[in-house]
Amino acid sequence: MVDFKEEDYKIFQLFDKDWALVTAGSMDSYNSCTLSWGALGSIWNGPGQAHPAATIYVHPARYTSEFLKNNEFFTLSFYAPEYKKALAYMGSHSGRNEDKAKGAGLTPIAFGNGVTYEEAKVTFLCRKLYMHQFSREDLAKDIQDYYAAAPQTYPDFNGGWQPHYQIIGDIIDIKR
Repeated sequence: MVDFKEEDYKIFQLFDKDWALVTAGSMDSYNSCTLSWGALGSIWNGPGQAHPAATIYVHPARYTSEFLKNNEFFTLSFYAPEYKKALAYMGSHSGRNEDKAKGAGLTPIAFGNGVTYEEAKVTFLCRKLYMHQFSREDLAKDIQDYYAAAPQTYPDFNGGWQPHYQIIGDIIDIKR
């Protein structure tokens, strides 16, 4: 097992500044989307210790959310700054309509029970522990008001807005 405490992953920069890709599925059928919301930490005690965990947030309109619902494993991958344009491409095109990895110039590879990209500087392989959609009613009033006033930032297919899914994964392996 990887000793997660021995590495400096600059976790507060990884999502906000560097972005990430979440990928779910198998080499036969997978999809990825760009993330800028997430966290790394620990949750739920396992045998003798808490699980190292990744928490991510994916909008339900994203094609990747279907793959996350239907698969036990997902990968969370991070990239050097020169791949920012590729990640922007991955976040602005749909895998429903094209092979967006090819369009972004990324090379998919198998990693354990998941899929990542050869170009990633670090990838976490995660076993899905939890997935649930936020409830509008449980969001803070200022967050509700913000998204109600700007529904295009939280679109659904009916013209309203939908909160993101929260997905928590047990980090079971790391590829550098």
